[in-house]
Amino acid sequence: MRTDTTRLTPVRDSRDDRARRHVLGLAVLVLTLGAGYLVAQRGALNAVAVALAEDVEADETPSGPTLAEIMAQIDEVASRHGVPPRLVAAVISVESEFNPRAVSRRGAQGLMQLMPATAATLDVQDTFDTRENIDGGVRHLRVLMERYHNDLPLVLAAYNAGDRAVITYRGVPPYRETRQYVMRVLRRFDHDAARAAAVRIYGARPGPRPAPVARPAVVRVSTAAVAVRPPAPVAETAPAPPSVPSSLPTPPARVPAGAQGP
Repeated sequence: MRTDTTRLTPVRDSRDDRARRHVLGLAVLVLTLGAGYLVAQRGALNAVAVALAEDVEADETPSGPTLAEIMAQIDEVASRHGVPPRLVAAVISVESEFNPRAVSRRGAQGLMQLMPATAATLDVQDTFDTRENIDGGVRHLRVLMERYHNDLPLVLAAYNAGDRAVITYRGVPPYRETRQYVMRVLRRFDHDAARAAAVRIYGARPGPRPAPVARPAVVRVSTAAVAVRPPAPVAETAPAPPSVPSSLPTPPARVPAGAQGP
């Protein structure tokens, strides 16, 4: 007797396939989110590390010179080049307010605000180094003082606006910024020099106005309220007879005709 053996093949359920797909999708999502989280955390850690490194570098960077140290350098350099230290200090006060890292909108740098071209001419390698900047600025002032025969308004105007402007206008240029600069430096340097420069730049100030002269009061009389009387009549008098002078000569006495002689 032959017996047929039938192989039983299990039938897959579609519900099991969907469940497996869901599980696989969740696994992929978890792995993706986890990787992104790790990358974000690594970026945050790197940012924190960079910030800490910058803080450490800033702490290790030496601080700038003090005001006393700058003034000592001014005295030493100015005396060596024959420029009044007080004038140099006044220029630095107006130019940079004693800030060695100052940079203007036009590109001037350092304590004495040297332009890059001027610094190159003066062989200043580091314009933010206080001693180099002061030395270059003082040498520039010395040249201008010799060129303009120690005429400080012209020297300061050339330092601010350049030689060409001073030569073109044959004096302090009519630039508002330059005139104010000259006056601000001179007020810090010498008040008398500042007053003289003000008269020279802006002209003599008008003196006080003279007091007005008092005019005599004019008395106006209304004729309507005054009664005008006619003049009184003058009495006519007869003219007085002429007076007879008392010294008239006496007439000669008459002689009778018979008494006359022959």
